[in-house]
Amino acid sequence: MVGKTVSTSLAALFILSGCSTISQKEAFDSVNQLTLEQGSKHLQWIKTPQESASVDESVRVLLSEPLTQENAVRIMLINNRALQQTYENIGIAQSELVEAGLMRNPLLGYSIGRTNGITTSTISVEVAFLDLLWIPLRRELSGLALEETTLSVGDSVLRSARDAKKSYIEACLAEEKVALYRSILKSHEASLQLAVRQYTAGNLSKRDMLKIQESYERARIESIKLARENATARESLNKILGVYGEQTHYTLSSEPQERSEPTVSEPGLEKRAISNRLDMRSAIKSVDYAAKQAGYSENTRLLDEVELSIESEKTTGEKRFNTFGIKLPIPIFDFGQARVSKSQAIYNQSVHRLYEMAVNVRSEVREGYAHLRYTYDIAHSYDEVIVKTNQQILEETQLFYNGMLDGIYELLEDQRRAGEAKMEALDALGEYKRAQADLEYTIGGKL
Repeated sequence: MVGKTVSTSLAALFILSGCSTISQKEAFDSVNQLTLEQGSKHLQWIKTPQESASVDESVRVLLSEPLTQENAVRIMLINNRALQQTYENIGIAQSELVEAGLMRNPLLGYSIGRTNGITTSTISVEVAFLDLLWIPLRRELSGLALEETTLSVGDSVLRSARDAKKSYIEACLAEEKVALYRSILKSHEASLQLAVRQYTAGNLSKRDMLKIQESYERARIESIKLARENATARESLNKILGVYGEQTHYTLSSEPQERSEPTVSEPGLEKRAISNRLDMRSAIKSVDYAAKQAGYSENTRLLDEVELSIESEKTTGEKRFNTFGIKLPIPIFDFGQARVSKSQAIYNQSVHRLYEMAVNVRSEVREGYAHLRYTYDIAHSYDEVIVKTNQQILEETQLFYNGMLDGIYELLEDQRRAGEAKMEALDALGEYKRAQADLEYTIGGKL
């Protein structure tokens, strides 16, 4: 019976091709492990409304207290929707791996014809049998692609963590500068009020009064600019955290940004970066994939498709006639040379890209380390020399003022200079902290 023959053939092919199941959790756990080794943890892949609600609750709890840098990174890792989009690449790559392990479905054909009272019916099954031989190669290719995707997603996580740290630093320093500048602006206001009273009493020239008024207005404009920068920095942080509405009403932690001297030295950092960077490891997998793809193209260049066919024909009044056949491609026009050449070019391209990345990463390490050292030295000079010196000058001016050797304008001016020195020190500290976050990503781990 042709029905029994077809069923037996399909069952055999199903067993040969194997059953594959999608295990995206295992691949995502690999990303979690990779990023955990480099300091980022608490990843969560949102797939259901229940998981989304759980993330919302976690974000609410974390934002109910003053936000620290660590919690900002935690919120970003579970709530940033750009990162959630990146996680879906794992699902795509895993699905392609499953698909690579499956044979193409057989083609079932049926035809019927009738003439002069005679009916002829034909049932046929065509199977791309040689496709079974390429399954191991395809699975190996898709496995490499999944590994490459896993490493690439891990690198995206670390990049996002770095950006979250930098955005948090910017938001904290912008808020602190606004608060610090209020005392400077009050000093300008006091100078202007005093100048107006002295001008009214005839003890100050109009020119000097106008100069003080112009200085106050410039200070007020600077205060507005700082408020604008604070709003911009705050929104940059909101975007990377993925928060909106009531969620944006959080407060930032008042803990001061620390300036600790770098304990690492430049020797060995390049090797550490080449070994640890996930984008480097992803590029290496890309080379492996291209090499396997080139071999696959070479192996299948002539016989990429072979079809087996089973046909059963029944004519009225006659016995059923069964035939078995095979279809082979004849390499007359296309010898597969174009596919082989293309895959070789892609392989060469991926090798050159890996070499370029290695050169660039080493350069980034040297540049990042130099930037860290220079910004630390600058921040140290501001804190230990510029700020302290201006504070001492202010204290001396206060003594002179108390002894009626200096006027109020000198005292107010030195107060402003001391405040401006602190503002510059904050800028230097922010530059150093951002350089620190950049170098940690560049070398693939904590300093």
